[in-house]
Amino acid sequence: MESDDIMLPSPPPSAFSFLRPPRNLASQFELTTQSALPDHPTVADLPRAVWRNKRYVLEESLSRKGSKGRKSWIKRHGFFLVEIDTNDSPLSPYWACRLCDAKGQPEFFAAAATSSAADHLRKSHRIFESSQAADPDLSTDESERPKRRRLQYSAVPRARVKMIRELSLGLLINTNVPFSFLSDTFFQQLAWQLDPHLADQIPWSRQSMGRLLDDTYKSKKDEIKQELSDALTKIHVGFDLWTSPNRHAVMAVTAHFLDRQGKHQSRLLALRRQLGCHSGESLAVTLGQVVREWKIEDRVGTVISDNASSNDSCLVNFYGDLDAEMSLADVRARRMRCYGHILNLVARAFLYGEDFESFEAESQVFDLLGRREDDLRHWRKKGPVGKLHNVVKFIRSSPQRCELFKRISRENDEAQEYLLASESTAELEVVMNNDTRWNSTYLMISRALVKQGDIRAFLVHPEVEKWLPEADMLKGDDWRLLAEIKLILEPFYLQTMRTQGWGSEGGNGRLWEVMTGMEYLLEHLEDRKLFHHAVPDEAGGQDTNSQAELARGRPDRNRQLPARFRDCETDIHPRKSRQGPLSDRGSRQCDDGSGKPSGSLGIDDMGKDHRHYLRLSIMTAWQKLNEYYTKLGDSPLFAASIILHPSLGMNYLEVNWASEEQLVWVRDAKIGLSDYLDRWYHCNRPVDEQQKMIMDTSTSLSVPRTTTEVSVFKQWIKSRTAKTTVMGSELERYLRLEPQETEDPIEWWMAHQGQFPMISQLALDILAIPAMATDCERSFSLAKLTLTTQRLSMTTETLEKLQCLKNWVRHGAVKLGATIGGGEEVQWEIGDVSMEA
Repeated sequence: MESDDIMLPSPPPSAFSFLRPPRNLASQFELTTQSALPDHPTVADLPRAVWRNKRYVLEESLSRKGSKGRKSWIKRHGFFLVEIDTNDSPLSPYWACRLCDAKGQPEFFAAAATSSAADHLRKSHRIFESSQAADPDLSTDESERPKRRRLQYSAVPRARVKMIRELSLGLLINTNVPFSFLSDTFFQQLAWQLDPHLADQIPWSRQSMGRLLDDTYKSKKDEIKQELSDALTKIHVGFDLWTSPNRHAVMAVTAHFLDRQGKHQSRLLALRRQLGCHSGESLAVTLGQVVREWKIEDRVGTVISDNASSNDSCLVNFYGDLDAEMSLADVRARRMRCYGHILNLVARAFLYGEDFESFEAESQVFDLLGRREDDLRHWRKKGPVGKLHNVVKFIRSSPQRCELFKRISRENDEAQEYLLASESTAELEVVMNNDTRWNSTYLMISRALVKQGDIRAFLVHPEVEKWLPEADMLKGDDWRLLAEIKLILEPFYLQTMRTQGWGSEGGNGRLWEVMTGMEYLLEHLEDRKLFHHAVPDEAGGQDTNSQAELARGRPDRNRQLPARFRDCETDIHPRKSRQGPLSDRGSRQCDDGSGKPSGSLGIDDMGKDHRHYLRLSIMTAWQKLNEYYTKLGDSPLFAASIILHPSLGMNYLEVNWASEEQLVWVRDAKIGLSDYLDRWYHCNRPVDEQQKMIMDTSTSLSVPRTTTEVSVFKQWIKSRTAKTTVMGSELERYLRLEPQETEDPIEWWMAHQGQFPMISQLALDILAIPAMATDCERSFSLAKLTLTTQRLSMTTETLEKLQCLKNWVRHGAVKLGATIGGGEEVQWEIGDVSMEA
């Protein structure tokens, strides 16, 4: 065999070849950049290259305070490097030709000026700049250029500077301090003492932090957009209006959805200034702009807002702009009324009557004009609640009275010797109510009852008797009425606190709790009303109207025809409650068998006027609550949220709507759910997939096979078998299930998506709807902390960026520096929420 035909294997690489550094710079940098930098990197951790016993790092990885980066055209054809010594200290900058480096022979040029590097590209590689005038190094002679201070390289990696800057921005956002805080001399000295090299590289100025805020908001906004795009459900939008301390009308817009893990998420999308009038059309324009800015116009589900009439017209215009085919009934179906706002309206109607808004407005006018006596008389008309308001205002109106009240409280506390079963209340303050905080009057009464002994002792003090009018003195009858008012309002307070959250782990704050909660509160008011009508008046019994109402039992709930059936021939009968003796109903709420509701001892001793006041107040509250209960029929989603709750289902409605007339309601709920599925979820699945599901889920008939069977008969059998729609078969199969024991309905539906593909999607969409629009109120409260009296010149755009980043960080959606979530989650209560509008 000739030698030319012999194929000799190539020699294996020697062990020294693995130790030999790569031949060019690019491959060395590529190898060293494969590992991530540590949280606190140094120069030793940066990607580096070695050439002829000299070590280099990329110039862009080192910090140079004041540098805006290289902009010369030669950057595209080479590397800007910085030589480092054995102590990892930066030396001189160089430019290395990328084309020469690819051949294993990189050429280095001093980077103080770019003329030498540009000459090399032109002469060695025939590479020219497209526009010579664009290169300042070529258009102007070195001697003619204006001299500028040369920026020194530091031993601080740029990545670490970026992290520190983001953490500094997070400090400004989370603590509501002005941007000039970082320029403070003491803070600068503190930073310099910790790390002088790092402190010298951070641009701490107010202008620098403002630019950083803009850049950070833009980058983090893209992350939130991606999160919204990946959401498991539709995006439900909440909005509300607020008057800022600098007298701007601001609209808050929030997004609510389930992420891919089935966790409820809430994101602040905007705090946008609302210009012009607050008509529905104007509100719709602002809301539409925000939705389109976030690119979620095709994924908007429902909208949660308060009960203002302008919001109704806003949603008509908003949805009409998103989908011209939406009817008025479709808009009503997606209009979710804030449950907390409803509870607040009912409580205010109970306390101040039907025209409670006029009462509160008149009180504000008296307060603004300084007409103290008129305001006291105004509140005095509201009985013991008004008297208590005046007493609390009297105590809190001067430091001397506050100190006197505290001294009396301490003396009473010391007189009781040892408190073995309860804590001391001596240091507790009385609470003042106002018209912007939900439940504030309940909290005022509740605290007053705790401090009742101290308040009684305060009222009989000689100094107090001299200045406080006799008409505002609280008597024994007044305290009994206040105790009863607290008991009546307590379920409203507990419902508010229960449903104000984010519905984590199947808990509170979801849509299914709205209808069930209103049913619970209606029954609570009806039980109280029946009890107080059963207590005879001192003057010889009840009036004729009261006797007539008592004879009828619980009042009728005259529910109107839901909007989706108003064009049909459907009869909706008034709701008839289950009749039963008063003592039987009362025995469910007390343990002594007396028929009295729990906590109602001493009502028999209450004066006639006070009992009459309670009856009227309860009836006014019931009418207001029933008004909004009736409006639930405009949307099929409220009943659907109960039907699609695995632990409740149709069984809940059938048990609670058990009379013959109420069976129509059960039928309406089922029809509404079926129609909504057919209208909005049937079209989302391809026809061939629907047909496959029809054949899979339909009940097949067992027909014996014979040789004489004709194909026409088979087709007839199949046509009758597959006649049920996909939604119908899924819905019927689900409705036949027994109530499921589950702590988290979201987890249950995610586990049964294969069994109920379309219904599960609707169920998850509904479970993502919050019961309240409280996240808007939380944003207003936090924004008010930012807009202090020293920062009223802040623009709405800056406020929006600050509050959005604060919301995203606190919810763990984005990082600032190395921190996720900004610390512990802040717990907010509706009692702390400002309701200015």
